[in-house]
Amino acid sequence: MPLVRKRRATRDDIDDDDVQTPRRRQLPDDSSDEDVTMVADDDASQPGGAADVTQMARKLVRLALACEYSRQPIRRAEISAKVLGNHPRQFKTVFEEAQGTLRDVFGMEMSELPVREKITLQEKRAAQRAPKGSLSSKSWVLTTVLPPRFRDPAIIPPPAVPTHDAESAYIGLYTFLISVIYLNGGSLAEAKLERYLRRANADEYTPVDRTDKLLQRMQREGYLVRVKDNSTGEEMV
Repeated sequence: MPLVRKRRATRDDIDDDDVQTPRRRQLPDDSSDEDVTMVADDDASQPGGAADVTQMARKLVRLALACEYSRQPIRRAEISAKVLGNHPRQFKTVFEEAQGTLRDVFGMEMSELPVREKITLQEKRAAQRAPKGSLSSKSWVLTTVLPPRFRDPAIIPPPAVPTHDAESAYIGLYTFLISVIYLNGGSLAEAKLERYLRRANADEYTPVDRTDKLLQRMQREGYLVRVKDNSTGEEMV
């Protein structure tokens, strides 16, 4: 009888060892699966990856083209709100990638606008008292990068919206007014501007619209800036 008991105990021990052995082998497998899953989740949730930068650069290209169509500057605040979202530190990377796409595909690039010049005496004094900060305007417009031989009206005609003739007339009018203001030192009294318009027979109506509405449109699109000088009470353009 004792021998039988010993044999049974030995078999039980062998059976226990056989059962426990695969359990010990499964533990590393389970832990390794968990490690792989955790690493994959971390990579998927990492923000600011290459795919995110490319997507934001495409959004910036679309925003730049839309602003060009509506003749509005591309502002840094608008880029942060509509393109970058929760990734404001990615501005430089996204901007450079969007610049490359604009140059290679559309033949344009974003050029920064200069800081608006202080015209009146009051503005100049306020600028002297203000602390010196960044000289950046944080605004851009699209400019062509095509070689001069391709900058021909036959190759790049005026936009067709609303019509070629209307856009050609508008381009001619704001080019005329900007040239007159530039030749007068960069600013012009409103009374003097009216005399120039009267000589061009455009003091009341133009081929585009009424003169007052035309000037308002040019102000809205940034071609003209109307400033009132409080020291003299005269309005400058």
